Amino acid sequence: MKEKPQEYALEYAGFWIRLAAGLIDLAILIAGLYILYCVISQSFFWIFPNIHRVINALGDIADGAPVSVGIIWLVATVLLVLLVGSTVYFVVCWATTGQTAGKLSVGIKVIRTDSSPLDLRSAFIRFLGSLLCASMLGIGFIMVAFDSRKQGLHDRIADTYVVKLPVKQVIFNQSLAREGAG
Repeated sequence: MKEKPQEYALEYAGFWIRLAAGLIDLAILIAGLYILYCVISQSFFWIFPNIHRVINALGDIADGAPVSVGIIWLVATVLLVLLVGSTVYFVVCWATTGQTAGKLSVGIKVIRTDSSPLDLRSAFIRFLGSLLCASMLGIGFIMVAFDSRKQGLHDRIADTYVVKLPVKQVIFNQSLAREGAG
């Protein structure tokens, strides 16, 4: 006779644990962008030997110098790379495992409200909802702290929950427990 898999009640992940996961993911994205910058900047020094002028111009802008068109293009390119990189990172992670590296490290997972895993479409909708929350100064994310099911605006838009994963308990055999105790 086939055994029925053990079921667990859903425990929704709250604001603080989700914030911790988000900060881990942000650190990963920034590190990836920095590595990409290092690779590209080394290439630029070969292609554009005067790239140091552009870098120095960024410092001059902080001191009140006017912004040049080149700087605007540079900032726009960096933002576009960050947007594309974060889209791929979040959507692929949510659609394949329901977890980003940050969520994996704190033991939480994104699922649909019917407990099914996310597909690419729902993961992309959730990401767009996250961008909307960010554009509203984070108010959509803060909703998590006050909602009974711990859903933010992006979760409601994509019809998702973020849940805590069940803790795996190890059961020791009595003979093994005595051998390990010295």
